[in-house]
Amino acid sequence: MIRRTSPANILFAGFFIFLTCLVSYVYYTYETTRQTIISEIDNQLLYAAKSAQLIIGEQYHDDLTSVTPEQYQQLSQKLSKLANTLEVEYVYSMAYEAPFVLFTSSSFTQADLREDKLTQFLDPYPEATISNKGAFRSTEPVYEISEDQWGRFKTIFVPYINQAGKTYLVGADITTDSMQAQLNASVTRAILSGSFFFFIAVLVASFYFLLYRKSLTTDPRTGFGNRIALEHDIKNYKREHLSLAIVEVHELENIVSFYGASVGDQVMSKVMSYFAAQSSSIYVYRLATSKLVLLCDSERGEHFLSNLVQQYPVSSPILQRPHLYIQLNAGIAEGNKSLLLENAYVACRQAIQQKELVCIYSIDKHEAKQLQHTRLAMAKTLNDAFSHNRVVVYFTPRCSPNNDHVYQYLCNARVLDEQGGMISDEAFSEVVKQSRMEGQLTRHIFSQCVTRFRKSKTAWAIHLSYQDASDPQLIDFISQELRRYPQPSLITFELDEQDVLDNFNAMAVAINILKGKGVKILVNSVSSGLLTVSRVMKLSIDAIKLDDAIASHIESDEQVLKFIKHLARLCKEREIQLIVGNVESEAQYELLCAANINYLQGPFIGKATPHVKCPNEQSDYQASA
Repeated sequence: MIRRTSPANILFAGFFIFLTCLVSYVYYTYETTRQTIISEIDNQLLYAAKSAQLIIGEQYHDDLTSVTPEQYQQLSQKLSKLANTLEVEYVYSMAYEAPFVLFTSSSFTQADLREDKLTQFLDPYPEATISNKGAFRSTEPVYEISEDQWGRFKTIFVPYINQAGKTYLVGADITTDSMQAQLNASVTRAILSGSFFFFIAVLVASFYFLLYRKSLTTDPRTGFGNRIALEHDIKNYKREHLSLAIVEVHELENIVSFYGASVGDQVMSKVMSYFAAQSSSIYVYRLATSKLVLLCDSERGEHFLSNLVQQYPVSSPILQRPHLYIQLNAGIAEGNKSLLLENAYVACRQAIQQKELVCIYSIDKHEAKQLQHTRLAMAKTLNDAFSHNRVVVYFTPRCSPNNDHVYQYLCNARVLDEQGGMISDEAFSEVVKQSRMEGQLTRHIFSQCVTRFRKSKTAWAIHLSYQDASDPQLIDFISQELRRYPQPSLITFELDEQDVLDNFNAMAVAINILKGKGVKILVNSVSSGLLTVSRVMKLSIDAIKLDDAIASHIESDEQVLKFIKHLARLCKEREIQLIVGNVESEAQYELLCAANINYLQGPFIGKATPHVKCPNEQSDYQASA
């Protein structure tokens, strides 16, 4: 099964990915710029140190004893100009006389002049680091970040060798404040750039979210609010008591099936536009294909809505091309908004059933609502029964006239509730049908019957609905069970006559498939005329069972008895068994025996029981078939 992802989740996921990419972009920009700046500073320092070496000269360190104070001052001034030109803090040279590092030349700054902190010739450098001293033994430039009395710097030491073979260093310093300022400027640019893109993304996402929210709450065919919008507005409405009408356009489904969905949407749009134009206090929503909702917050709103629906001009065509008229049914409820929609549904359903234009929910309608709750409770009980194997089978005997021997058992389900109480099939059959649980129920009954009878020669029958017969998975399940059943000809599947007539071609195919597995087919609840019965008899069936209501009329209506006798002759000619159910009295039993019925069923014959005795011999029912 494909699981669909909502557009909102896609939006949030995309926004998260974008934000992650944006943060990564800022971080990447910062790191890239930082590396570039550091590389540029390193090059700047190296260039400054080599330029200082050119000013100092190669012979300067050959004989430091000959350097006069005037020469040192002139060299310091030249180095200071170089430092200013190259935008470094200091350039200088150093010699090493263990254990001291000595300045042999140095630039100065204006602050050094004001504070009288000028470096003098052969001044020791007490803050010399291990890297500084180690540079005298290096053959490559050495970089370090250090802090001394002049500040915090990034420094380069470039080693040179004089004619005496002694190493001296030419260095250059640049303050880390300058480096940090460049990094901060880079980060600021990256953040501003990222913020711009983030703002654009938020703007696009907000616009998309508004469009998505509108698409969720708007019916695309009519432009009015949909059920989501209705429930949201009811929930957030300030007043607790409102009035609501559910209006059913009675012919809309026929219009859609005949003219197409676009014409149906035009009809709904016309109707909704009409109600929206009647009053500014009316809010119109499309609830379903043929249902719309009118929400009102005015005083005596239910009467206002009732008059509004009754005044709708049903005598005028809703469309001219094609020329169409419609009829409305409306259910109106007023009161607490938490129950408003549910109560209006109940009233609308009653308006449709009773063919009334308007039905207002009241205490009298409470019974219908209670019935809904009862059905919901029954559906839950059934689900629990299926999950916990609380479905049991009851067996109703079928006998031949003038013979008390049981030839076949009809197998029906009973359900046990949580307290162990028995629920009859009449109590839950409608819920099973509406909830599409027939397949589950059939599986439970069929499995139990197969287990119960597979080692005997007892004939038994089980009901199949149209949904069962047309369910490929259920048919496959039945086929699997039949493979382990030694005599499938002892099994009869019963199909309702109405299901057969309403879905004749599909049921004919299903009957042939089942017959191919070796089972027998019976059509029950037969109550139509001879022409219809003759059509059913053309199918590959083995038996017919009359509707249970027919047996109750055979004593008082001679025509019914004649119909049964005539049908018995037809069945005998076509080698089809005829069964009559609901035999309640001896008088009915005797009349049916005289009518040459094959098998009888009912309270007079035997009631349904949870236990049966299985004879070892083959039943006459199968022998005569």
